[in-house]
Amino acid sequence: MNTACYQASGKVPVTLLPMSLLGLLAILPCAWVYAWAIGKLPVPVGALLAFGYSAVLGLIVSALARGAKVRNPKWMSKTGVVFALVGWYLQWVFWLTMLVAAHADGLSAGDPLQMAIEAAAYPAGMFVLASGIATSGGILVDKWVVPAFIVALVWLGELAMHLMLPSFMGRMRAAAPFCETSHTWAGKKVAGRRFALLGSEDFERLSADPTLLPALLLPLAADAPDYAELTLYRCQASDSYATLVNITSHPGDRGRPEKRQELLIDYLRLPGMDVDALVQDLMQAGGSAAQSGAQSGDTGRPVAPELAPALAFMQGDAHEQACTAAAAHIASGDPAVQADALRICALACSSLARWHEACGHWQALFDHEPTAHNALNAATTSVMAGALAEGVDWIERAAALNLRSRELPMLQLWIGFVPALGRAGQGRAALPYLDKIRQVYAELGTTDATILYAQRIPFFSAFLDNTRPLVRAALDDEQGRRWYAALLPSLDANGRQELSAWLDEAFGASACQQPTL
Repeated sequence: MNTACYQASGKVPVTLLPMSLLGLLAILPCAWVYAWAIGKLPVPVGALLAFGYSAVLGLIVSALARGAKVRNPKWMSKTGVVFALVGWYLQWVFWLTMLVAAHADGLSAGDPLQMAIEAAAYPAGMFVLASGIATSGGILVDKWVVPAFIVALVWLGELAMHLMLPSFMGRMRAAAPFCETSHTWAGKKVAGRRFALLGSEDFERLSADPTLLPALLLPLAADAPDYAELTLYRCQASDSYATLVNITSHPGDRGRPEKRQELLIDYLRLPGMDVDALVQDLMQAGGSAAQSGAQSGDTGRPVAPELAPALAFMQGDAHEQACTAAAAHIASGDPAVQADALRICALACSSLARWHEACGHWQALFDHEPTAHNALNAATTSVMAGALAEGVDWIERAAALNLRSRELPMLQLWIGFVPALGRAGQGRAALPYLDKIRQVYAELGTTDATILYAQRIPFFSAFLDNTRPLVRAALDDEQGRRWYAALLPSLDANGRQELSAWLDEAFGASACQQPTL
């Protein structure tokens, strides 16, 4: 498949039929217990019991989908409806049987079972009996006769509850990643860290280039109130997948904090990714973030107590307040506090698009922490502030530092700098750095996704689509086509085919099929 996210194959194995019969048999004791308990417990407890019975039906349907290896969400949703109706009907059979048996005298041990079988075979009689109970005042709550229309609403509500959960749980189980090669469900693994919240723009970037996942996941403290949760699914012989959920805290109705979950991306395809290695890298990144924030720029790491309010403002997107609170500590006598205050001010001003101020803060932070990361941020904010020459000086300084420290992949420097040039309308100035990025693909000589991922290089399709607006801003169509076509002699057969097809789509047919150097 070429989709960014996993899609179920839609297969329904024949084993679903015999396993469905076993599942329906499993409902019988559950329905009997539910019918017995619902007549013994108070109404509020009965409502919880009804939800529990619905959840049990859902678990049966989910287990059925898993055991039969059904990969058709729509089919399992309908199967869930069937199981819900059967479960609802059977609990009615048992409830009415118990009610009649309780008012009958001289019943032998086998009579209730025979009554239940007869009731199940006579649904019209069951309906008449239930209607008579509702309208005759047979339903009491603390000696208060419940009106028939309320009884009917309660029973319909119970039916609606039973219909929802089994259908939902069956559909979700069938939609989970399945490894068609090994014919097994993908193994599930929740990353044991909290990460900075992600936005819709991150979803778009990940959809275009899943290899950005490790770079976009910024580890937070273990007790961070708002965070993103990562769940990974590993297949034995094919792709792996990732699900990202934003979890935020909000004040509840009674002042108690409540957690809200927002699904950002579900089952993102991770071609050729080693899930175990990814989790290990993320855990190591999380451990080092608390010790070397100078290189990570992570605002979720521990800071001095006096900067806690500023950090809280930052995490709550109150950037103006964060900058004001942190600025008061820039003149601190503690160099570590100064550095953290400058970092928060730099990040806040960047979020507010106050580029001149952000640039000044990044440059001041570089004096405390002369890292390639801080030099890169000084370069991008200089460009956004309109100081192109200063930005070029800073990116060259970042590159020189990075050659010695190997702090970042060199490609990441150019990829981080080029978008700022594009946003600042400096497409022509971006060309030398675009040439550096293009040269990486030329030297590698292939567009194979597995090889690119292993080298931590964005997928070739992402390179083409993300650089196209910048190239178009700097060159006309024919020049732009030649710029990309310069890669053709360096690529393997598959790469040449992919690039040629993309050129025809992006720039139209042209007589220039080979590069003009």
